[in-house]
Amino acid sequence: MAPTSAKLNQDWIVSAEELTEWMRVKDETRPCLTGSPKWHKYVDFLERMLVEYGVVDITKNRWPFERWYTSDDDSKWSFVSDGKQIRVAHYGAYSGSTGPEGNTAEMVYYDDNNPPDSIEGKIVVIPTLPHPDELDDDYLKFLTFNDYEYRTDEPFAPLYEKVNPELSITFDTMYQLYQQFHAMAIEGGAVGMVIVYDMAYERSVGLYSFAVPTLHNLPWLTLAREDGKQVIEDAKAGKMGTLRLEATIEPSEAIQTICYLPGKNYGTPDDEQILLINHTDGVSITQDNGAIGLLAIVKYYSQLPQAERNRTLTVFLDCRHYMPGMERVHYKASWFNRYPERIEPIVGMIQMEHIGEMDWREINGRIEPVGLPEQSYLWCRNNQYLVDEGINAVKTHGWKRAQVVCPERPGIHGGFQQWWWGVGVVCLPAYFIEKVYGKEALKHIPAMGIPGYGQGGFLGNYWTTASGIERWDCDNALAQIKTMTQLTGVLMNADLAEIQC
Repeated sequence: MAPTSAKLNQDWIVSAEELTEWMRVKDETRPCLTGSPKWHKYVDFLERMLVEYGVVDITKNRWPFERWYTSDDDSKWSFVSDGKQIRVAHYGAYSGSTGPEGNTAEMVYYDDNNPPDSIEGKIVVIPTLPHPDELDDDYLKFLTFNDYEYRTDEPFAPLYEKVNPELSITFDTMYQLYQQFHAMAIEGGAVGMVIVYDMAYERSVGLYSFAVPTLHNLPWLTLAREDGKQVIEDAKAGKMGTLRLEATIEPSEAIQTICYLPGKNYGTPDDEQILLINHTDGVSITQDNGAIGLLAIVKYYSQLPQAERNRTLTVFLDCRHYMPGMERVHYKASWFNRYPERIEPIVGMIQMEHIGEMDWREINGRIEPVGLPEQSYLWCRNNQYLVDEGINAVKTHGWKRAQVVCPERPGIHGGFQQWWWGVGVVCLPAYFIEKVYGKEALKHIPAMGIPGYGQGGFLGNYWTTASGIERWDCDNALAQIKTMTQLTGVLMNADLAEIQC
């Protein structure tokens, strides 16, 4: 089949003014962490708007968990090194509590190439690891620009090369953020931990722990490069430090929201469904704003008479991405694991996240905009018609600095295409999930193996609670929303036999 020539009805698309108003609500609710008052406000807004646009049968999948939290500002966390107050960038999520007096102990410097004999009873100070001189396969696949099916004409760094933070902080931030040290410090018996990022304070302030660890009792804080320099010297000299992190743990409830914009066969055995999926929890203006993109899709198709909606749109708003331990810990309680029969009518999937991001770089200890959209991805399942439709939609709606990728096959240069990340991996088949993410992932990913598309920016400067609406771009977001709205129509109307993967 050739790509569709169907055009969107411009009168049905969310306007820039309306989208900005929605994003102001999102801005007011950051950090938006499951169980918190801000998270409830965001989810209530999404549910209210979805009902306004005609969704029915709202179901809330609930389970209890222990919510850990501290202050958004530094009123409940601080660090003193050798008697000097140190500016702190952020705290370690779900890392226990010291109480108001803090933990005072000798500091010890941790060199990954020459670790100390013991860190027991001490505050361990750890700098993030430098980039490797020789890039291994994992680094090349996950932390560089990869191959693709199509990409737009804007500047990109060369394929499979380390990207300097002075060009873009996208991959460098992820490389440092994903370095997990708390398990080592817990095992070694430390009473506290300080991570020093090789980042300017502007870039590291509010940088939230990711991947989010499970609840543990090793209080830790993070420092920027300029604040950590003297702390590292103090730790090497065995000076004393005081780490304070006051936190609260209380019983809370996780809630996934599931609802439906009915298609022509809704409520009958013939009903076929397109899954619209994203998470509702995140720390910045864009981490969890994919749900607003899905809301825009529902708004659009709510104006099409139900008799002309060939398939039902099933909205699934997850809440596990920033919970303790993330999706892998809470998989048994998740909707599709509790009710696997709900997978049966689903024949396609749309994932949206991180809409409207711009690219940033760090130069001379300051961050500044690159002047381009953040590099972003349109993932497609391995079907040429789906790929062609994806390329067509990106071109039609002017999505800038976009890469259309199909991770299940080599790209146009014969190389690996960017891995498919985010909650949209549920559309992938089990063999591919095991190949890329490991066999353990199959325990918490349903592996539906259905046709689908995913959209996502790479976050860069959006891992932090400091990234608000002033760092969000409406035009970029609208191009992505229009693209995904058109592709929702592709899945809604395609002959299933023609789009199997």
